[in-house]
Amino acid sequence: MSDLVRAYHALSKHRPDRFAPGPGQLDWATQPAPFRRYAGARALELWHRPLEETPAYDAVFAGPVGRPAALDRASLSQLLYDSLAISAWKEAGGSRWALRVNPSSGNLHPTEAYLLLPAGVVEEGASLAHYAPDIHSLEIRAELPSPLAAQLTDALPPGGFLLGLASIPWREAWKYGERAYRYCQHDLGHALAALAIAAAALGWQLRVLEGVAETTLDGLLGLDREGFVEREFGDLLLWIGPPQAREFPLAPALLDGISALELAGVPNRLSREQRHWPELERVHGHCRTPRRPLADWVAPAAPEVLDNPGLPLRPLLHRRRSAQSMDGRSGIQAELLLAWLRRLMPEQSPVPFASLGGTQVDLLLFVHRVQGLAPGLYWLARGAAADAELREGLRTDFLWERVSGSLPLYRLLEGDARGLAGFLSCGQDIAADGCVALAMLARFDDALERGAWAYPQLYRECGAIGQVLYLEAEAAGLSGTGIGCYFDDSVHELLEIADSRWQSLYHFTLGRAQWDERLTTLPAYPDLRRPPRP
Repeated sequence: MSDLVRAYHALSKHRPDRFAPGPGQLDWATQPAPFRRYAGARALELWHRPLEETPAYDAVFAGPVGRPAALDRASLSQLLYDSLAISAWKEAGGSRWALRVNPSSGNLHPTEAYLLLPAGVVEEGASLAHYAPDIHSLEIRAELPSPLAAQLTDALPPGGFLLGLASIPWREAWKYGERAYRYCQHDLGHALAALAIAAAALGWQLRVLEGVAETTLDGLLGLDREGFVEREFGDLLLWIGPPQAREFPLAPALLDGISALELAGVPNRLSREQRHWPELERVHGHCRTPRRPLADWVAPAAPEVLDNPGLPLRPLLHRRRSAQSMDGRSGIQAELLLAWLRRLMPEQSPVPFASLGGTQVDLLLFVHRVQGLAPGLYWLARGAAADAELREGLRTDFLWERVSGSLPLYRLLEGDARGLAGFLSCGQDIAADGCVALAMLARFDDALERGAWAYPQLYRECGAIGQVLYLEAEAAGLSGTGIGCYFDDSVHELLEIADSRWQSLYHFTLGRAQWDERLTTLPAYPDLRRPPRP
């Protein structure tokens, strides 16, 4: 299996002389519809929640804030509104498209969400529901019979529910071809982090359930039935609710019972045609996570970090945008960059990083315009490795000068890295025109030693890092953007990596954005009702 993953990874790399296999040009006639819907399923409207001044932005990264909220229609509405909902509509030249709280590669959004809700949460009975972000509603796919509902209630700790994340690979493959598997996993990481932060704001914990095999999720979420023209696959099953010390088991009889339910609604067809990418389909099949031992969930204690005292969280979640270009002039203070990097350290931010199953990604920084820090290349050791281990197998002329007493941040080389950053990111100026750009370097060989299922986890961690960077930029009045197009091996050549110990899996840049004034911004949900007053 490791050989197959390595073969896919090599095939899906971009290089200066050729890009990974893809469509070549976009066939707009087959662009996938942006929203999965189930015709005939009953829709349960969720409420539009006002953007409250609490909780504070800094607070959510340390863990669940305050007492856990009661699980009801109002809190469920808030969670989804703050994580997976539409944040705005954009309009230009007769075209109209949605932006969401959780970002996506190419704004294509392969990630779908399904909820298993105990009785009494939104209705009298227990239910399996699909979240429809275009109308901020739950599509009820099945109502659990009383015996099965009782099994679900008995299995779950009180006050919480299960949420499944799934992917529709064709949504990304339409634009990115074989490389789409990478982007689906990035998007899962963004969605996972968005949900973890929104859950913490409600006093809830988010954790991945390791004791359920990934292939089991297809049946559990109703994705193995007839009617899906574009295949959809379960990826993650999450617990969201009051903090628990340890993962709880889900009995096979419960899982089988839910998988056998009669489902309401027919999945919509997203494209009139689709093209199949064989290596994308093959690597997906090989990297699905098997059932694993139940995990301990005790989050590490985090010191209180107040880089943004008094700043409210929720407006930032909904204001987040992906920059399309940077001004190439603005700079930041070194103190701000160090605050961003502190936020990316797992021990400083249990939310969202404690839900990812380990720290496997370090950062290579291209510092452009940071007052108090010389331009050049830097390395942030998020995995807390020893200096000697970091230097092994990398360029011998790197300085490895520690530049911060509180962070494992090392200066490698001084000099103007703007042209280098732009070139490595497929020649995109945005990587050179921000204040700082970075490449996310994953411990590739170490991950594959654990199994092929660890390969997508690397991308998910990168996506979570990107989500935190988006919010940190917004909190500073700046912007960020993820960069999925980069020359993989050119990054490795810069570092003089002779093996596959480190692999670059995601790029990112932060700075002051230039916005297209021709675009009109429209509200996300102008017609949605507010919740009734208590």
